[in-house]
Amino acid sequence: MADVMIVDDEALVLLDLTVTIEEMGHDVVCDSTNIEDAFACMEQGVPDVALLDIDVGGTPVWPLAREVKNRGCPIIFISANRNHQELRGEFADSRYIDKPASPSDISSALDCALSASSRRQSA
Repeated sequence: MADVMIVDDEALVLLDLTVTIEEMGHDVVCDSTNIEDAFACMEQGVPDVALLDIDVGGTPVWPLAREVKNRGCPIIFISANRNHQELRGEFADSRYIDKPASPSDISSALDCALSASSRRQSA
């Protein structure tokens, strides 16, 4: 299964996402409620996929998302607001899930992101 990074500033949402991901059989290797801690997690290694909220405590996630993407990790954005130029531009190839997300939405996005990532690595 996959190593997953989850970043969301709402502690209950983060807990719910963590439980959901673990119930799917994946390992949550980083769960953070702020950007700084998430950057620190990246020092421990690159996850297989990152599930990122876009507005993390009033701080846009874009610098972290760029670092994650530069390290070759697929990103799934999870947010209640799709109206971001970055989603149409530099992160157009990333997955997006609307909040609130169902376990089936999360599972489908994870499967797609991991499948696309493994195809890129084999090519």
